[in-house]
Amino acid sequence: MLVGTGPNSSDNNLPLDKKAFSPRLGFAYSLNDKTVIRGGYGVFFIPNYVSFGLNPDNDVINLATTPFAATKDAYLTPFSTLNGTGGCSLVSTAVTCADNGGPFGSGGITLPPGRTQSASLTAAANGSPTLAPWHNPEYGYVQQYNFDIQRQLPAGFFADVAYAGSHGVHLEQYNTFINQIPDSFLSQQSALTTPIANPLAGSPYSLLNGATIPQGQLDRPYPEFNNLSLAGFGCCGSTYNSLQATVTRRFQGGGTLLVAYTNSKLLSNTDTLTSWLENGSTGGVGQVQDWNNLKGEKSLSSQDVSQRLVISYVLDLPFGHGKAFLSGMSGIADKVVSGWGLDGITTLQRGFPLKITYAASTPLEGANLGVSNVRPNVVAGCDKKAGGGTVAKWFNTSCFAAPPDWGFGSESRVDATLRGDGAQNFDFAVFKRTTIAENMGVEFRTEFFNLFNHPQFGIPGQGFNGTATGNGFGQVTSTIGNPRLIQFAMIVRF
Repeated sequence: MLVGTGPNSSDNNLPLDKKAFSPRLGFAYSLNDKTVIRGGYGVFFIPNYVSFGLNPDNDVINLATTPFAATKDAYLTPFSTLNGTGGCSLVSTAVTCADNGGPFGSGGITLPPGRTQSASLTAAANGSPTLAPWHNPEYGYVQQYNFDIQRQLPAGFFADVAYAGSHGVHLEQYNTFINQIPDSFLSQQSALTTPIANPLAGSPYSLLNGATIPQGQLDRPYPEFNNLSLAGFGCCGSTYNSLQATVTRRFQGGGTLLVAYTNSKLLSNTDTLTSWLENGSTGGVGQVQDWNNLKGEKSLSSQDVSQRLVISYVLDLPFGHGKAFLSGMSGIADKVVSGWGLDGITTLQRGFPLKITYAASTPLEGANLGVSNVRPNVVAGCDKKAGGGTVAKWFNTSCFAAPPDWGFGSESRVDATLRGDGAQNFDFAVFKRTTIAENMGVEFRTEFFNLFNHPQFGIPGQGFNGTATGNGFGQVTSTIGNPRLIQFAMIVRF
């Protein structure tokens, strides 16, 4: 929005909040010599320009550009030059140029719109959908809290059990649509597309200059525009709750064992500001179908990982000088049997939840009234997991049906019961350390990544086009990650 105005008296495209209160509270209490209780709470505000749509490069007020054509024949000859000439050609051995009014043509440089016209009209002319900052934003922040019990156990074990949670408030979308037709008008169905005379034609505050417009256009919140959205608007929220448990064991002979387990749930009605980066192992993000009912978009987050177990270990084998076995070895024999060890990381993780979409188009989506991501219906009482679990049929595809022509599907933004394949990965290494002299040693390692060559299947087809088997729906056609890799390394320390 314009700076130095009533709603925005600052020099930034958004008024800065100078009263953000970010408390931090924490405590630690020793119950006895083996047990400690800890806890904490904090509020953390999200930076103003975390949204790409609010960065100066994307702000619509900065979108005035002046084209400069340096050549029109694949750089064989210049067309415009910075010395004020253009239309150059090679005549005999000399280059001849005709004056075209300067390097930017006779029209000169296109000036920024400034305050010479409606800021709304300027925004509407520069974007599809139009993207602009809101003049009175709600600044996003996250509340984080935890409660932790740590306990020293017998036999050298140490346990840490914690509840950890967070609550995201006014979380930003890359673009929040604000010009969707109200749901109350959808009962008019096909009448919404009936052409009527355009009362906005010729208006200096509208881009809709055709002779007719659909009847439903006048029912939209801002009928003078098509799609409008707010950049970085704090529309949404999230909640995260988790049980986090770790057990650690340090061995007297050398080595450590760490077992970490997390059981959690992440709920939200938004997922990320960078959805174009989330098409790998997560299978993309859940899309909003009804911007008029964001509460109805609350579901599992696309990044929800309900269970994760990680076991990591480093173990020096008890052989050789000073160890439990063959401790009397010396000389070359000791060099051979001493210094062996193992280490590795085992990761077991549930897959990411699926985002079922409707791959066909409904009349409501085709009406251009601000609805573009209608989801399918779910067949009542149908078991989505029945008969699934194979690459040819990951889930019960017959549990979905086409949405109504002029309404929204019942499938949630992110499915609560269906998930992609989880991770079952074993990384393992064998190493041998050898001391050659007092100040020199050699370590040789053999490392196995994905030791058992276990495949992790990719996300199955999530686009339902009206038939249970069409469009690859429910079928797995890819894998994630690498096959088994083996590498050797030698390290010389001196």
